[in-house]
Amino acid sequence: MDDEGINPSADDLTQPPKLMLVTPSHQYPLGTVMSLARRRMLLEYVRQNQCWIIEDDYDSEFRYGSRPLASLQGLDTSGQVIYVGSFGKTLFPGLRIGYIVVPEALAESFATASAELYREGQLLQQAMLAEFIAEGHFTSHICKMRTLYGQRRQTLLDAATQRYGDALPAMGGDAGLHLVMKLSEGSEDRLVASVALERNIVVRSLSGYYAEPARAPSGLLIGTHACRMKRSHRRSARWPMRSVRRRARCARVAAGRRKDSMRVRTSVRRSRLR
Repeated sequence: MDDEGINPSADDLTQPPKLMLVTPSHQYPLGTVMSLARRRMLLEYVRQNQCWIIEDDYDSEFRYGSRPLASLQGLDTSGQVIYVGSFGKTLFPGLRIGYIVVPEALAESFATASAELYREGQLLQQAMLAEFIAEGHFTSHICKMRTLYGQRRQTLLDAATQRYGDALPAMGGDAGLHLVMKLSEGSEDRLVASVALERNIVVRSLSGYYAEPARAPSGLLIGTHACRMKRSHRRSARWPMRSVRRRARCARVAAGRRKDSMRVRTSVRRSRLR
């Protein structure tokens, strides 16, 4: 890994793999965003060597300060990228609905496999989600949550700068729902994370994600989406279910009016019969 994302060595590329899993929008845990040049290089490599890429578009919806880069699947012209994602973070994990975009040649096989694996299905949840997306509520929700999470992220950065100055710099790109704060050289991030937990502060040590922790940089993973903000900021980005509830209330009112109208017509008919 480098500042442009995945950076395989020449030795890594001598024997082409059959399948590669990449997260170009937000590498975990460092948060690096794969550059456009590196994406094109990777696509050219799989085209020449007949490999497959599974692109997990992790946290692509939450990018702050700059426009998202084109996905590998969007740049792919040889049909060798399988694009996967879920609504676990954009909506809520309990929904348990994901999606997959495959090359046209694989669509029928994947549809058959999905039907065989998930026979019970989630038709009701999928239908409700499809309507939620089609009516524009999902796009509105993403815009609002991106604003909210961006404000929370900046609140944490401002607090860290105000308290520690340049001693606790942030690493990685401007995307996702967590920050990597770099500790000074020689600091034991696991010890710092343990002490923080004793004070009911949950952070993760960066070295715990490395195969060789001794060679890893010292740092902390800190979630930003639950950072407290001023009340005025919280009001600016709320769950779009308000509009859904408002529409539901209108529908109930309309249904009540129809019932009242039916009662009136029924009473008129009875009076005429008399």
